[in-house]
Amino acid sequence: MLRSHAPRSAVDTNNARCPQCDARIPPDRINITEGVALCSGCGALTRLSQLNMEVRSMDEILARTPTGCSMRVEGSRVVVAASMRSWGGFLAATAMCLFWNGIISILVSLALAGLWANLIAPFPNGFPMPGGLQQGRPVVNGKPMQLGETLFLCMFLIPFVTVGAAMLAAMAMNLAGKIVAVIDTDSAKVFTGAFGLKWTRRFDPNEVTAVLLQRSSLETNTSTGRLIEIQADRTVKFGTMLAEERLLWMHAALRKVLLLEGTTPADTVSSLS
Repeated sequence: MLRSHAPRSAVDTNNARCPQCDARIPPDRINITEGVALCSGCGALTRLSQLNMEVRSMDEILARTPTGCSMRVEGSRVVVAASMRSWGGFLAATAMCLFWNGIISILVSLALAGLWANLIAPFPNGFPMPGGLQQGRPVVNGKPMQLGETLFLCMFLIPFVTVGAAMLAAMAMNLAGKIVAVIDTDSAKVFTGAFGLKWTRRFDPNEVTAVLLQRSSLETNTSTGRLIEIQADRTVKFGTMLAEERLLWMHAALRKVLLLEGTTPADTVSSLS
């Protein structure tokens, strides 16, 4: 029998559940020193980082579908979807995006003007340019902007423009983003996107060994700081920006569809409805 040899405060042993069968694991089956837990239900030996620490069982989570989530059968395929929409996240992302990109846009305009004036043609006298013009070129440090200075500014702005683009993407995701998993008998894919743009990751549903909740490097006021990890022929991670209830529901739904042995995905969904 595995016993804990460390303070119980190191892990919440009262809420530990087996990631394989979802049975609650008693505290005396958790060995914090070795970092493993033994499920008395299915006999699986699991690392502590892979334990499901939710109070509710998977069936209890699936019993109530959050707003913006759905699971449906389309022929032989099962489609599990969760919305990433968050009005609080959208407003916060919009405020940050406007502030950041408003400042960066001034420098980007200066860089574009410098490229135009040095590579194509000088600007005509009287052209509105912050800081004024000399010899048809923007003025920097009291003199016309040279090509070398322009190219340096362009290189300097690359990381700042990248951050601004990421803020725009976060704003779009909080407004209309969604995560959709499409699972067929021999193929599966998960795509994340908004407004017709999506990032797709594929995996083999017949080689899935685990569907886990893992810690994420991203945690905000509107996200849980956790993500869903599917371990199959390749590891697929997603869901960082999902709200807590939607993340838990999608995790439970994918576990039911991908890990229930002896049935097809469509049969699993039919048994849940």
